[in-house]
Amino acid sequence: AINSIQAIGDFTATTVGGLDRDPTDQELQGGIIAYGFSNILTAFFGGLPTATYSQNVGIVTTNKVVNRVVFTMTGGFLLLAGLSPKFAAVLTTIPQCVLGGATITVFSTIAMTGMKLIASQSLTARNTTIVGLSAALGVGVSQASGALAQFPEGFTMIFGKSPVVIATLMAVLLNLILPKEKA
Repeated sequence: AINSIQAIGDFTATTVGGLDRDPTDQELQGGIIAYGFSNILTAFFGGLPTATYSQNVGIVTTNKVVNRVVFTMTGGFLLLAGLSPKFAAVLTTIPQCVLGGATITVFSTIAMTGMKLIASQSLTARNTTIVGLSAALGVGVSQASGALAQFPEGFTMIFGKSPVVIATLMAVLLNLILPKEKA
């Protein structure tokens, strides 16, 4: 469920960043189905599940390229790098400072796209409470290593290892509990 929520967020941010519009329900449904199918197929062959790779949101938002042919060619390029050690060695010649600069740019774009999505909704007391408490709890628990020390090990293994899980669960719970505002 958490991965599906993250995927919806990534699909929405990619559509907003690359096409300057919200995704349709049909696009979100197709994305979630394809995401689930790819994970089932991967598991069938003994592999690990995939992710939606949020860093791609930043790349799409930065360059506005949403063409499937480009993504197919890029996937083939990466597949070639994974299968050919000599080709992969060429990629290791990229200086660390270039990779660091690109990484900072991509992740700052992701953060700003998230803020843009949040700001696209009215910043009511309810909405700011949901976003603020969820983000604060996710960051706080990840920064305070002993915050979940009193809970059983199984609980911390499921909920305490990822701030994304904690923040998502808090956002969903608050969205259900807090009374909706009247229009």
